[in-house]
Order: sequence, then C-alpha cells, then structure tokens
Amino acid sequence: MIYVDSESGKVCCEERLLEGESLAILTHGYLSGKMSRTNSALLPLLSGKGISVIAFDMYGHGGSEGDVERLTVSKVVDNALAVFDHAKDKGYTRIALAASSFSGQAALISATKRRFSALALRCPVFDGKRLWDSVLGPEGVALWKARGSIKPFSREWRFEAYEDESGYDMRAVAAQVGAPTLVIHGDKDATVPISQARELVSCLGCEKKLVVVQGADHFFGPAGHFQAVLGETSGWLVSHL
Repeated sequence: MIYVDSESGKVCCEERLLEGESLAILTHGYLSGKMSRTNSALLPLLSGKGISVIAFDMYGHGGSEGDVERLTVSKVVDNALAVFDHAKDKGYTRIALAASSFSGQAALISATKRRFSALALRCPVFDGKRLWDSVLGPEGVALWKARGSIKPFSREWRFEAYEDESGYDMRAVAAQVGAPTLVIHGDKDATVPISQARELVSCLGCEKKLVVVQGADHFFGPAGHFQAVLGETSGWLVSHL
C-alpha cells in the first residue's frame, strides 16, 4: 500500500504498476473499500491486458484519512484528483477512472477537472441532492438539517453531505465531461433508481454507452449479473486505454 496526499487527507492506495502508458484508477461505493469484490476481480483482468491499476479507498474508508460520517462528494473528488496526479507523475498518459454508486458523481465531477481517457460507472449516483430529495422528501431533509445527521444505512451521515451535493448542477457537469463514459445499471436497483442512469446518459455529450443488466439490483449479486459487469467494464477500459 501507498499513501497519496489530497486536499481532504491522505488517500490509501493499492498499486499494480506495469510498463506502458495506460492505467485504470478504481474506487468503490459507500461503506465498501478499494479491494471490493468488483475491484478485486477487475484487477487481474486489466493487468492481464497490460493495464496498470491503482485502487483507492475513499475519504473515511479503509486506510484513507477522514471520518466517514463527514463524507462528501467534494472530498472524494479531492481524492480522485490526487490519485490522477500521482499517476501522471509516474509517467502514465492514458488514465481511466472506474467508480461505483456514491463515487459515480465524484467521478463525473473529476472528469471536468482532469483529462481522463475513459470513465466506467457502475450503478452510479448522478444527482445526489435529487436522490436524497426523492428518498427523504422535504420533511425528511428538514429533519436531517435540524438533527445534524441521519443514519440511512449502518452509519451516521452529516448534513454537510447534502449541502455539498446541493452545490453541483449535475446536468451542467455531465455536459462538460469529455471522457468516453460507460454506465452500467440494474433495472431492479432499489438503492439508486435506473432513472438516475438514464438521465445521466441523456446529459452526456461525449461518447457514451448505457448497459442495463436485466433483473439486477444495486449489488449485481448473482454470478451472471456480476460477470456482465466485469465483462462490460473491463472491455470498455481496455478498448479506451
């Protein structure tokens, strides 16, 4: 493991570096980690094609600095940009970013700040504020603000996450993304509805591909669904790197 300095603290990374100019950055979803099931399976597939890999823990996750209760999209953007700059410093010129769920929004914002060669997004959150609004409603958001935090999953989450996401016009962000972008989503996803993926793809002005995995939920648990994710993701990254 190595640690990369970002504006939001040290980022814990796992590197598999090869000769060549192509590298894939892998991150993960909320309460997961850099060596998630998907990333652990992608790593040998990409390495086998001569593509270097850096997998990193998001802010407040795994070995990275930060308090997970204070996780925001902007902090993950800081992490991703720092890892990108680290890869550039090592001489890689073709760099892609693969993200999942919560980190999908951060990947899109990052792609407006650095020249990525490709994005591969699995069940991504596109507009976090609108997702919170639809799940909680106005009264739920007001209660979150009043209390300072809520516990939507197994950990407390501070209201600053909502405030941070409210600062982004994600339709405008998507329109600025120049990196070819793959979006994979299950049509039975109850955590991040497929409407988020469809809206994202409609806003992208770059090369794009939407893959809908029939019958898949947010976690692509069954072997067939998981293999579809691996095949589409690795194929997209290899073809653009």
